[in-house]
Amino acid sequence: MDDLTQDLVEGIRTWREHNITDYWIRVSYLGGELNRFGDHELTQTKGKLYHLWHGKWREIKTGSDFWLFTVPGAFAWARDMITKVAPKTDMGEDAIDLMMDDEYGYVRRLQFEVGHRDPANFTFEVTKFGTGAHPNFEEPE
Repeated sequence: MDDLTQDLVEGIRTWREHNITDYWIRVSYLGGELNRFGDHELTQTKGKLYHLWHGKWREIKTGSDFWLFTVPGAFAWARDMITKVAPKTDMGEDAIDLMMDDEYGYVRRLQFEVGHRDPANFTFEVTKFGTGAHPNFEEPE
């Protein structure tokens, strides 16, 4: 098993050991998806995902791109980058920079870099994380 895959497997194991069901996360994203560019705050609580948008929480429907910013979504995203995308590039796994959180195991940073100004390049980085619902979360009406 290559190092990136091993890091991912260990991260998933660590995450599962904590048995966290409710959490909040601030993600910084820079990449080709312009409508997702920037900083995003999300909270996963009571089995639902919410995104803070212009000062108000909105529920995110399953299948939305914002699910990639959740802990399980980022695990799947990293797996696909390692197993499906990177092998098709000239750089292979060197195109991926993957950093897992030491304490909780979530993907702290996932960066894909295949060349200067390539539209496939992106950086996903968790800048804040907490357990439980976001401290400012108010369920939308």
